[in-house]
Amino acid sequence: MPAVINDVDSLRTFRGQLNETSENLREQLRKTESSLETVAQGWKDSQFDKFKEDFEKDKDIIEPLCKEIDEFEAEILYPLEKTLRKYLDL
Repeated sequence: MPAVINDVDSLRTFRGQLNETSENLREQLRKTESSLETVAQGWKDSQFDKFKEDFEKDKDIIEPLCKEIDEFEAEILYPLEKTLRKYLDL
């Protein structure tokens, strides 16, 4: 396990993957929301309303998740990486 803890490059890669995941989730939410608005102009029925309602529920879960991912990366992983780099430079 110490090899994993001291693997700064893997930690940096993981941070990048988290950032990318968060950005991709936000982008997909924006695209889906935009598509829903376009479709809503010409198609309104109970199925569409149900889909839109479900999307809003998912969005209410995904947006806070993205924020938590960003905070974890910035407040936990980045400082950990800086500390490990200092330690390894000793």
